[in-house]
Amino acid sequence: MPTKNVFLPKQQRSQDTQRKLLTALHTCLQDKFFEHITIKELAEHAGVSVGTFYRRFKDKESLLPLLYQDFGNDLTLWVTGLEQTKYASLADAVEKLSIATHQFLTSRKSVFRTLHLNSRLHSALLDSDQVVDRKVIYQRLAGILLSFGREITATDKAKAAGVAIFMIINTLLDKVLYPELTPAIACDLDAGEFSLELPKMIMPYLRA
Repeated sequence: MPTKNVFLPKQQRSQDTQRKLLTALHTCLQDKFFEHITIKELAEHAGVSVGTFYRRFKDKESLLPLLYQDFGNDLTLWVTGLEQTKYASLADAVEKLSIATHQFLTSRKSVFRTLHLNSRLHSALLDSDQVVDRKVIYQRLAGILLSFGREITATDKAKAAGVAIFMIINTLLDKVLYPELTPAIACDLDAGEFSLELPKMIMPYLRA
Protein backbone atom coordinates (compact mmCIF):
# COMPACT_ATOMS: atom_id res chain seq x y z
CA MET A 1 0.00 0.00 0.00
CA PRO A 2 1.52 3.37 -0.95
CA THR A 3 2.32 5.80 1.83
CA LYS A 4 -0.08 8.68 2.19
CA ASN A 5 1.30 12.13 1.58
CA VAL A 6 -0.87 15.10 2.55
CA PHE A 7 1.50 17.38 0.63
CA LEU A 8 1.31 15.46 -2.66
CA PRO A 9 0.45 17.77 -5.59
CA LYS A 10 -2.28 16.70 -8.01
CA GLN A 11 -0.21 16.87 -11.19
CA GLN A 12 2.31 14.07 -11.84
CA ARG A 13 4.96 16.51 -13.02
CA SER A 14 4.69 18.50 -9.81
CA GLN A 15 4.82 15.28 -7.78
CA ASP A 16 8.02 14.26 -9.55
CA THR A 17 9.61 17.69 -8.96
CA GLN A 18 8.66 17.61 -5.29
CA ARG A 19 10.16 14.17 -4.84
CA LYS A 20 13.36 15.22 -6.66
CA LEU A 21 13.74 18.24 -4.38
CA LEU A 22 13.15 16.16 -1.26
CA THR A 23 15.71 13.60 -2.45
CA ALA A 24 18.11 16.46 -3.16
CA LEU A 25 17.62 17.74 0.39
CA HIS A 26 18.44 14.30 1.80
CA THR A 27 21.59 14.23 -0.35
CA CYS A 28 22.73 17.69 0.72
CA LEU A 29 22.12 16.91 4.39
CA GLN A 30 24.72 14.15 4.22
CA ASP A 31 27.46 16.78 3.90
CA LYS A 32 25.96 20.02 5.26
CA PHE A 33 23.70 21.34 7.97
CA PHE A 34 20.32 22.53 6.71
CA GLU A 35 21.16 26.16 7.46
CA HIS A 36 24.19 25.98 5.14
CA ILE A 37 22.37 24.48 2.15
CA THR A 38 21.39 26.93 -0.60
CA ILE A 39 18.39 26.75 -2.89
CA LYS A 40 20.79 26.73 -5.84
CA GLU A 41 22.40 23.56 -4.49
CA LEU A 42 19.02 21.90 -3.99
CA ALA A 43 17.94 22.80 -7.52
CA GLU A 44 21.19 21.48 -9.01
CA HIS A 45 20.96 18.17 -7.16
CA ALA A 46 17.31 17.83 -8.18
CA GLY A 47 18.06 18.66 -11.81
CA VAL A 48 15.62 21.57 -11.91
CA SER A 49 16.03 25.32 -12.24
CA VAL A 50 15.95 27.74 -9.33
CA GLY A 51 12.88 29.25 -10.93
CA THR A 52 11.15 25.87 -10.82
CA PHE A 53 11.91 25.68 -7.11
CA TYR A 54 10.36 29.08 -6.45
CA ARG A 55 7.26 28.23 -8.49
CA ARG A 56 6.54 25.46 -5.99
CA PHE A 57 8.06 26.66 -2.74
CA LYS A 58 8.33 30.04 -1.06
CA ASP A 59 11.71 29.30 0.54
CA LYS A 60 13.98 26.50 1.74
CA GLU A 61 12.03 26.17 5.00
CA SER A 62 8.95 25.22 2.97
CA LEU A 63 10.58 21.83 2.44
CA LEU A 64 10.65 21.09 6.16
CA PRO A 65 7.07 19.76 6.40
CA LEU A 66 7.89 17.34 3.58
CA LEU A 67 11.03 16.23 5.39
CA TYR A 68 9.08 15.89 8.64
CA GLN A 69 6.46 13.68 7.03
CA ASP A 70 9.09 11.65 5.19
CA PHE A 71 10.83 11.03 8.51
CA GLY A 72 7.48 10.13 10.06
CA ASN A 73 7.04 7.41 7.44
CA ASP A 74 10.51 6.05 8.26
CA LEU A 75 9.68 6.19 11.95
CA THR A 76 6.52 4.15 11.41
CA LEU A 77 8.37 1.47 9.46
CA TRP A 78 11.05 1.34 12.15
CA VAL A 79 8.55 0.87 14.97
CA THR A 80 6.65 -1.77 12.98
CA GLY A 81 9.91 -3.69 12.60
CA LEU A 82 10.55 -3.48 16.34
CA GLU A 83 7.05 -4.76 17.06
CA GLN A 84 7.73 -7.76 14.85
CA THR A 85 11.05 -8.55 16.56
CA LYS A 86 11.21 -11.54 18.90
CA TYR A 87 12.18 -10.68 22.47
CA ALA A 88 13.13 -13.33 25.03
CA SER A 89 12.31 -11.21 28.07
CA LEU A 90 11.74 -7.68 29.34
CA ALA A 91 15.50 -7.22 29.78
CA ASP A 92 16.08 -8.41 26.21
CA ALA A 93 13.42 -5.99 24.92
CA VAL A 94 14.91 -3.01 26.77
CA GLU A 95 18.41 -3.82 25.52
CA LYS A 96 17.33 -4.32 21.91
CA LEU A 97 15.20 -1.14 21.95
CA SER A 98 18.14 0.86 23.29
CA ILE A 99 20.54 -0.48 20.66
CA ALA A 100 17.98 -0.11 17.86
CA THR A 101 17.25 3.49 18.88
CA HIS A 102 20.94 4.34 18.75
CA GLN A 103 21.26 2.76 15.29
CA PHE A 104 18.12 4.50 13.98
CA LEU A 105 19.16 7.94 15.23
CA THR A 106 22.70 7.52 13.94
CA SER A 107 21.59 6.41 10.48
CA ARG A 108 19.39 9.51 10.15
CA LYS A 109 21.46 11.90 12.21
CA SER A 110 21.45 14.82 9.75
CA VAL A 111 17.71 14.62 9.14
CA PHE A 112 16.90 14.24 12.83
CA ARG A 113 19.13 17.19 13.76
CA THR A 114 17.41 19.37 11.15
CA LEU A 115 13.95 18.50 12.39
CA HIS A 116 14.93 18.66 16.06
CA LEU A 117 16.26 22.21 15.76
CA ASN A 118 13.71 23.59 13.31
CA SER A 119 10.71 22.24 15.21
CA ARG A 120 11.75 24.60 18.00
CA LEU A 121 12.13 27.52 15.61
CA HIS A 122 8.97 26.74 13.65
CA SER A 123 6.49 25.14 16.06
CA ALA A 124 3.89 24.68 13.30
CA LEU A 125 6.16 22.00 11.87
CA LEU A 126 5.05 19.65 14.65
CA ASP A 127 1.46 19.79 13.37
CA SER A 128 2.33 19.50 9.68
CA ASP A 129 2.30 15.68 9.51
CA GLN A 130 -1.34 14.64 9.52
CA VAL A 131 -0.49 10.99 8.79
CA VAL A 132 1.91 9.93 11.55
CA ASP A 133 0.97 10.71 15.16
CA ARG A 134 4.23 10.80 17.14
CA LYS A 135 2.42 10.20 20.42
CA VAL A 136 1.01 6.96 19.03
CA ILE A 137 4.50 5.98 17.89
CA TYR A 138 5.84 6.31 21.44
CA GLN A 139 2.83 4.46 22.83
CA ARG A 140 3.58 1.60 20.46
CA LEU A 141 7.17 1.48 21.68
CA ALA A 142 5.95 1.42 25.27
CA GLY A 143 3.57 -1.36 24.25
CA ILE A 144 6.56 -3.57 23.42
CA LEU A 145 7.67 -3.30 27.06
CA LEU A 146 4.14 -3.73 28.35
CA SER A 147 3.88 -7.03 26.48
CA PHE A 148 6.13 -8.27 29.29
CA GLY A 149 3.82 -6.77 31.90
CA ARG A 150 4.31 -9.65 34.32
CA GLU A 151 7.99 -8.75 34.57
CA ILE A 152 7.29 -5.06 35.24
CA THR A 153 6.75 -4.79 38.98
CA ALA A 154 6.41 -1.00 39.12
CA THR A 155 3.07 0.06 40.59
CA ASP A 156 1.94 1.87 37.45
CA LYS A 157 3.17 -0.32 34.59
CA ALA A 158 2.04 2.00 31.79
CA LYS A 159 3.69 5.02 33.37
CA ALA A 160 6.90 3.09 33.96
CA ALA A 161 7.00 1.87 30.35
CA GLY A 162 6.41 5.41 29.07
CA VAL A 163 9.19 6.85 31.22
CA ALA A 164 11.54 4.07 30.06
CA ILE A 165 10.90 4.91 26.39
CA PHE A 166 11.42 8.61 27.11
CA MET A 167 14.73 7.87 28.83
CA ILE A 168 15.95 5.74 25.92
CA ILE A 169 15.02 8.20 23.18
CA ASN A 170 15.83 11.46 24.94
CA THR A 171 19.22 10.49 26.36
CA LEU A 172 20.37 8.83 23.13
CA LEU A 173 19.13 11.85 21.18
CA ASP A 174 21.57 14.06 23.08
CA LYS A 175 24.38 11.54 22.75
CA VAL A 176 23.94 11.09 18.99
CA LEU A 177 23.10 14.65 17.93
CA TYR A 178 25.09 16.75 20.38
CA PRO A 179 27.94 14.59 21.74
CA GLU A 180 30.15 17.60 22.46
CA LEU A 181 27.51 19.63 24.31
CA THR A 182 26.00 19.39 27.77
CA PRO A 183 24.48 17.23 29.09
CA ALA A 184 26.04 14.64 26.75
CA ILE A 185 29.57 15.50 27.90
CA ALA A 186 28.68 14.51 31.45
CA CYS A 187 29.31 10.93 30.34
CA ASP A 188 32.53 9.92 28.58
CA LEU A 189 30.94 6.96 26.78
CA ASP A 190 30.14 7.36 23.10
CA ALA A 191 26.55 6.85 21.94
CA GLY A 192 27.05 3.18 21.09
CA GLU A 193 28.58 2.35 24.46
CA PHE A 194 25.92 4.42 26.22
CA SER A 195 23.14 2.45 24.50
CA LEU A 196 24.53 -0.69 26.14
CA GLU A 197 24.75 0.88 29.60
CA LEU A 198 21.32 2.52 29.52
CA PRO A 199 19.31 -0.71 30.03
CA LYS A 200 21.20 -1.31 33.29
CA MET A 201 19.62 1.87 34.67
CA ILE A 202 16.16 1.32 33.18
CA MET A 203 15.60 -2.25 34.34
CA PRO A 204 15.70 -1.48 38.11
CA TYR A 205 13.20 1.34 37.50
CA LEU A 206 10.78 -1.00 35.70
CA ARG A 207 11.09 -3.41 38.58
CA ALA A 208 10.83 -0.85 41.37
